[in-house]
Amino acid sequence: MKNTNYLTVIIIFLLLSSNSFSQTNEKKEVSNYFDKTVGEEILNINNGIIHIDSYNLKNSNNYFLDKSFVNGSVFYDNQLYENTLIKYDIYKDQLVKSFENNNAFGITLINEKTDYFLIGEKKFVNIDKKYKYPKDITGFYEEKYLGKNLSLYIKHFKTAKETIIETTLYTEFKEYSNYQLLYNSKFIPVDTEKEILTAFPQLKKEVKEYYKKNKIQEETNPSQFKADLTKFIDNNL
Repeated sequence: MKNTNYLTVIIIFLLLSSNSFSQTNEKKEVSNYFDKTVGEEILNINNGIIHIDSYNLKNSNNYFLDKSFVNGSVFYDNQLYENTLIKYDIYKDQLVKSFENNNAFGITLINEKTDYFLIGEKKFVNIDKKYKYPKDITGFYEEKYLGKNLSLYIKHFKTAKETIIETTLYTEFKEYSNYQLLYNSKFIPVDTEKEILTAFPQLKKEVKEYYKKNKIQEETNPSQFKADLTKFIDNNL
């Protein structure tokens, strides 16, 4: 592909994006043309497809924490890249890297080449690459707790709902989380107290008591509550 074609497409996209698209289909047309023209640029961490959001956003977004790129680290294609601008699209379960440190658009990295990445103090691992044995879960999970007997992983995800306001189509996202314990080389869903009691019947009394004593934390900070509970179970196995 000629460099002039590549540059032309970038200029077209930047000009159009600066006008703030009013119609979703216009975004998709530019995205499709951009992907078709640019293709997959194979250059280490630039090995991916140009990422363009096709959503009109109003009060929410499809990313983890924020739609802006943040400084992070990525272990990609057997190499660690630190101080890299990234953002995590949890709706599509895709990691996006800033293209040439430009906040306007980025590159969707290939999941199969991504071992893990860090955003702030949170580490997300590719379950498919870290654990090769058969399992029911897939994709990127936050690695919340690693213990001697069991570990806790959190799946962050969002659902999308489209609404039309006047003549414009908007997409609203809502975030959820679910929890998986890795125990004896098997992932166990532990979203509820009942599921935890089923997984560890020998600690039924202790777990019930833990829930009673830490009810406020369960309501205000559920992910940390699950991490602390996992550590408590781990120490009592």
